[in-house]
Amino acid sequence: MPRPDKRLQLLGRLIAGGFVVAALSQAKVQVLQRNSIIDKATQTDRFMITRSDPAKRGVIYTADGKPLAEDEDTRVLNIDFSKVPHTAAFFMDVSAATGIPASEFLQLAHTASKTRTWRAPISSAQALELQKIKTSWRADGISLAPSGRRSYPLAEAASCFVGVVRDSKPQGGLESGRNALLAGRNGRKVGLVDREGHFLPGRLDSTTVQRVDGVDLTLTIDSQLQTAATNAIRDAVVSNKATQGVAIIINPHTGDLVAMANWPSYDPNTLGDAEGPEVRYGYNPNYMAVLEPGSMFKILTLAKAFDKGVVSETDGVYCHGELAVGKRTVKCDSHHGNRAHGLVSPAMAIAKSCNVSAATWALRIGYDDFVRYLERLGIMSKPHLGLPGERGGLFNYKDPAQELHLANLGFGQAVNATPIQLAGAISMLANHGVRVQPRLVKKIGDKDLDPVELGQIVRPDTAERVLKIMQLVIESDAGTGKDLRIPGYILGGKTGTAQKSNQTTHSMQGGGYVSNFVGFVPGDKPQYVILVMVDDPKGGKYYGASVAGPVFKELALNVINRYNIPPNAPFTMKAPVNLDSMQSEIKDVITPPSYSKSTSRTAMRVKDQDRNNPLAAAPLPAEQLLGLSANESVAPPIEKGADPLQQAAEQLAPGLTDPSKNGPPDEESTTPKRSRRHGRRKIEGEQTQP
Repeated sequence: MPRPDKRLQLLGRLIAGGFVVAALSQAKVQVLQRNSIIDKATQTDRFMITRSDPAKRGVIYTADGKPLAEDEDTRVLNIDFSKVPHTAAFFMDVSAATGIPASEFLQLAHTASKTRTWRAPISSAQALELQKIKTSWRADGISLAPSGRRSYPLAEAASCFVGVVRDSKPQGGLESGRNALLAGRNGRKVGLVDREGHFLPGRLDSTTVQRVDGVDLTLTIDSQLQTAATNAIRDAVVSNKATQGVAIIINPHTGDLVAMANWPSYDPNTLGDAEGPEVRYGYNPNYMAVLEPGSMFKILTLAKAFDKGVVSETDGVYCHGELAVGKRTVKCDSHHGNRAHGLVSPAMAIAKSCNVSAATWALRIGYDDFVRYLERLGIMSKPHLGLPGERGGLFNYKDPAQELHLANLGFGQAVNATPIQLAGAISMLANHGVRVQPRLVKKIGDKDLDPVELGQIVRPDTAERVLKIMQLVIESDAGTGKDLRIPGYILGGKTGTAQKSNQTTHSMQGGGYVSNFVGFVPGDKPQYVILVMVDDPKGGKYYGASVAGPVFKELALNVINRYNIPPNAPFTMKAPVNLDSMQSEIKDVITPPSYSKSTSRTAMRVKDQDRNNPLAAAPLPAEQLLGLSANESVAPPIEKGADPLQQAAEQLAPGLTDPSKNGPPDEESTTPKRSRRHGRRKIEGEQTQP
């Protein structure tokens, strides 16, 4: 029986030989001819393809975890008609999945068009149906790519600092200012794909570039307070027929901007016509508009005068309605036909918003010291929020009428600043005299950013003394903000109404007003500072207390409820502070010093024996709040440098902060900006309202 065995052996050899031949053939294809076959696949573009791998854009969150900007889960459809069936049945299936007419596909398939992209967003459910059609019809020419569309849940309440992405291009706000961080870096996949278009494992080409997703940003904004602030400032702008308005809520201890609202605004989800006049995408008056602060600046003037020791609580200024400064006259506002306030202490001057007193304080401080004070307050610097278009303040360093210039500075004219700069400067009074950098971005990715302190501007006791005086604006019956009281809470604040220059006549006549109010919640130990500015109200009212004041009160209530701030006073509308019950005689009557450049820092005091002056014949008593140390505080210099947010971003994501993508970094010169015209606008008879 040897022959069957030989046949089996022969069969085994033949099978083994077949395996060897197959193995050699595969070795030839996969090893010896691998490159040529891949080249052929690449040339035919049948299975070797190059496909972009778009990075996922970072999400922008509020401090309470609500999304302000995030990618929509949608796609855009692209069809390469050279790689799909040209049958009515196929196009009808695609039409059923997308809602695009089948006739449109048929028409394009029989024209010279090779590829076509439809920008209308394709939902996730539609994308799933298209993938099934692609597989069943073997239609390799169907492709879907992320639409790049973003949703903005807070809509117009946050659009002017968040920005918008339109047609994959960021416009305005953080979407533009921090685009390099948010956008990430797109990748590219090159390799073999299967019939369904999936890349084969281990078959990616060496030219493949991995994508880098964008970084999420967490802001300091509270979604509830931001919405409340937007609604409040919108109502004020509309009801007072104003050009624009802003409302800021800032934590003075950390610099966190918990609300930064403005009106007019726009809804980035619809990109239609926004409510209100002159809406511009990317424009935000909070950090782009430079406005005169008006009388609310008086609290900063008084703080410097206290700190330098040239004014105390028992120093009175006799206001008979106007003050001669050189060849010009500074006037107080006409209160019921009478500009004169009589003899007023600093507390009464702030409560009644006396221009003559503020001008006197400024002249006693001196020009050089006051200008340095402005610079250390950050009035001239950009706020470095990480937003495009940020501006520094305007101040004319070369004004020849230096004495008049200084007097006007005392009550908030002859200098322009953005609302953010003013909020940051005034907030130092609520933080024991320490200025903290205002900030909008709290976290980059998972990395928390620390608050940045910028130095001790005035002594803690000086800040405390000014806080007590600010309470009188609201809590005394003599105060300009007496109608803004909240039962159970002692608040502090300051009204302001600045005249604007008429750009046609270059005079103050007919230039309009900026109605302002700044307040502390609560007034004794402030946790939040609220600043409101309404530009050019034309509805009949223009005083800060009546136009901006109601917005402050509404937002103060929102802050109290949001953060559960406990009451600090009886629940009554009766004035808790009565100036008459705290009377003490003014000990000194002070006047402006004789002014010259060589003696600009001198101070002059009218002693007790000078009170025989007829103007001081009937001195008005006022309260004595706290004692004053004559030593001027010494604060460390504030270093000027690069944008702190940009520095943090470079440390956390060095590969995503390419200036060519993110725009040039903000530059800040050691010499503040100068305006050739600004600061020389005062004319005879000008005035600032409280």
